[in-house]
Amino acid sequence: MIAIDAGNTSIKFGTFYKNKLKKVFSLKREKANKKNVKKVLSNFDKNSLIFLCSVVPEINNLFINLKRTVYLVGDDLKIPIKSLYDKDKVGSDRLLAAYAAKKIEGSLRLIVDFGTAITLDFISKKGDYQGGIILPGINSTLKTFKNCALLPNNITIKKTKRVIPKNTSESINKGLQDGFSLMINGLVDKYKKKLRLSKKDKVIVTGGDFLRVKPYLNFNFQYEKHLVLQGLFCLYQDFLSKNS
Repeated sequence: MIAIDAGNTSIKFGTFYKNKLKKVFSLKREKANKKNVKKVLSNFDKNSLIFLCSVVPEINNLFINLKRTVYLVGDDLKIPIKSLYDKDKVGSDRLLAAYAAKKIEGSLRLIVDFGTAITLDFISKKGDYQGGIILPGINSTLKTFKNCALLPNNITIKKTKRVIPKNTSESINKGLQDGFSLMINGLVDKYKKKLRLSKKDKVIVTGGDFLRVKPYLNFNFQYEKHLVLQGLFCLYQDFLSKNS
């Protein structure tokens, strides 16, 4: 099977071998057209089933029109996790991440996804998806600086060791590094207490921007780079067991 995670910034394609993610290809969302998608899919077996998790409606249509066997999460495939969130508003990627976390380790209760948006999602003791928090992502925040007339328009995130920055670039980098890490550290600490979790209890973290703040996080975490792809593989295994 081919697992595809279509987000707001990029589309990730993955396949599994012996229950492990074998290879991953990525395509920027703005380059997602029929030609480019077919080019990426040429790296996989042409007869493979496609399991698609997408939060972008036009991407759904793009894959459905490829004349391939496509199973869309939410429409063709239901995620076997009870949700206490507004069912018409929760993203399938967030539910799928929670489902994957349960499969990886049943005791995991808190997920932090450093994607286009940063999300904190919570799982109950019973394994239900409780809901979560949505924050602006690191790159999304960075883009807002590019709209400021007196700030440089070529800002990139670089590590700075200065305690007190001495120029604009360092000031922005320090703000992003310390601002996001302190915010996430504070939220994790707050909700660990609310969920009655100990400091030793792991938080599962994922998302492309995680590495930007990794050195500054002060809680016990388990990094799963492609959590949604793992969730899709879990759905595929469920699919096989039901149709065998």
